[in-house]
Amino acid sequence: MIEVTPKPGHNRSKRSAGRRRPGTWVVATASLGVLAGLLLGPDAAAVVKPRPTPTSSPSTPISLSPAASSPAATGGEAVQLPAAPPGPPVPGGVPMGGPRMAEQGVVIDPLAGAPPDVYAPSWVIADANTGQVLAARNPHGRARPASTQKVLLALTMLPRLDPNGSYTADHSDEAVEGTRVGMVASQTYKIDDLWYAVFLRSGNDAADGIAKAGGGDLGKAVTMMQAEAARLQAYDTTVVNPNGLDVDGQYSSAYDLALMGRAALRRADVRQYAGTRLGQFPGNETSTATKANSKPFQIQTENKLLGKYPGATGLKPGYTTLAQNTLIATAERNGTTLVATIMYDSHGRIVPDAEALLDWGFANDGKVRPVGVLVDPTSPAPGETAAPAPAPDTATVAKHSSGGHGLRLSGFGRHWREAAGSALFVGLTSALVVLRLRVRRRYRRFGAYR
Repeated sequence: MIEVTPKPGHNRSKRSAGRRRPGTWVVATASLGVLAGLLLGPDAAAVVKPRPTPTSSPSTPISLSPAASSPAATGGEAVQLPAAPPGPPVPGGVPMGGPRMAEQGVVIDPLAGAPPDVYAPSWVIADANTGQVLAARNPHGRARPASTQKVLLALTMLPRLDPNGSYTADHSDEAVEGTRVGMVASQTYKIDDLWYAVFLRSGNDAADGIAKAGGGDLGKAVTMMQAEAARLQAYDTTVVNPNGLDVDGQYSSAYDLALMGRAALRRADVRQYAGTRLGQFPGNETSTATKANSKPFQIQTENKLLGKYPGATGLKPGYTTLAQNTLIATAERNGTTLVATIMYDSHGRIVPDAEALLDWGFANDGKVRPVGVLVDPTSPAPGETAAPAPAPDTATVAKHSSGGHGLRLSGFGRHWREAAGSALFVGLTSALVVLRLRVRRRYRRFGAYR
């Protein structure tokens, strides 16, 4: 892994607004706290803590509309995900990760302040250790994955392939479309070398070779990858090829990519491959070799965050004409590991968008209420013996632990008071937002807001 030197994070400014009338809000907040405490029980007292009333920023809505939530809306064109067919049915008919993961705008803790400064129309920032989703935008919106698909390939084939094994390339590998590392038909390659080519160079030839080495042929490999997506509960994901090239019917989502990124971080081999910046790949060793192409050559990572963003550890960028820029990014600081995923970044801002998400995540992890959770796989991966923790019941409302971590989703029938308290909290918060908007409109008539 490459050692990197931390650098100071970026400070982000907040918008200011006119003066508030504190009296109404103090009474309303106190009433809300009393009612929530009565219904939620003793646990809520440690979670719903009174915060100082801001004096310079307007109330943050529970969910921002897609247009208003993008910086592009303030000066450029607001970007939306291209239309995509609906995904396969989700077991239970509820969104993975909790009710708020179904929202299409920015999903954020109402008390968290300004969201990350990100142009992309679909993203997730989550704590990879706890699985808590800290914030998101249209997390289940389906879009083309591009080469982030190769992370799913790795999760499928790494448990099944010996890195010291070998694969002999064929002409279809040599002629595959898109980015290639430069495999030569009839040459035998070490599986370990192909994995470096997949993660550093994003070689479609190496990805197809890995798929055939692990599945026998591309069709069987695709079936295996789809089964792995189901094991991860990545139900927005449909697999048509192993390399991520644009093809009809192949989709994923920012939420699913976060599931894949979190699962990948649990593997030491993925961390090794994805965290490497420079490597060597064999030259042409067949009868067609020339003096120029017979020598091993250097390959370097396409992940622009490695060596640039303090604490970056991986994982996989992607780009195609229809998918635009996509990314699974991971970083670690002071024991906190984050996974950020971005889909359809069409402004060429994939690096600053990723930095903005990670900066916001490190600044807010443990301080904001999570808006969802990355569910656990339904079963151990091939070769694993210990079963993962049981997946939470996403059909019910979220209840937070007093420590700010460990989002719990519990059954409505067993915990009716928590569900009723959460519903009351949302209802009263919405009423307060409406009241505040009315006050703002009245003030605006007399020039209080400009």
